[in-house]
Amino acid sequence: MKKIVFSLLLITSVSIAAMAQMKEGKISFERKVNMHRFITDPEMRARIPEFRTDKFELLFNEQASLFRTVVDEDAPDPFANNGGDRGGMRFNFRMPETSTYTDIATQMQYESRGMFEKNFLIVDSLKPNKWKISDETKTIANHVCKKATTMVPQAPQMRMRFGNGPRPAEDTAAPKPKDVELVVWYTEDIPVSIGPDNYAGLPGAILEVNTDNGANVISATEVSAKYPKKELVQPTKGDKMNRAQFQDAMKKIMEDMQRGGGMGGIRIMRRDN
Repeated sequence: MKKIVFSLLLITSVSIAAMAQMKEGKISFERKVNMHRFITDPEMRARIPEFRTDKFELLFNEQASLFRTVVDEDAPDPFANNGGDRGGMRFNFRMPETSTYTDIATQMQYESRGMFEKNFLIVDSLKPNKWKISDETKTIANHVCKKATTMVPQAPQMRMRFGNGPRPAEDTAAPKPKDVELVVWYTEDIPVSIGPDNYAGLPGAILEVNTDNGANVISATEVSAKYPKKELVQPTKGDKMNRAQFQDAMKKIMEDMQRGGGMGGIRIMRRDN
């Protein structure tokens, strides 16, 4: 009789745990980028805040996910009073709006990205990472998460300068490739292999990504079972290319802008005071 009762309790516990798992919904994220990590020019660093914060959301079900920018029109401008009473230029980094759709079964990604008044559609397979899973845990957005780490190539640094004078010798030298540590936290409460941006491949949803010890941190702020199902669709607009072709196109645009005295990804505003 005791064995029967124990078996019933075990079955009930497993059923409750399965019911508690989410297989579709929406995860809200906040990304903090340490801008000073990527800018070496002292004058430019003095004129911009150290951190840039942006919001995103991840819609998902068992078949697909959609990670996209959330535009907050009412958010205060962190650059509004930058520089005090000093005149000169004001720098406003305008992050491009992106929408990344992932077909979970085929591991194909379709990323719509608007940059420099052009629309791109990047179609490529999701590159797997070699994850090292740890026993360490922490709670994020009310979900217990496990830690996993891997090494990834360091993002290229911004090389920016003032004026139209000759370019310093170090600007022309190609930086040596370097790998940095990527730390993620995933939850098995959401048993779908998804995550923000291009991160996935774990037995649960990734709720936090920390690149290079705080250089770029994406953290979940809220998890909800409700989401706009009709909006979880694959993007189709833009010049179609794979990721390598997109990176080549960005490199050429940046080189052209630097030769013309512009600065890619930055809007420069002249102040009279």
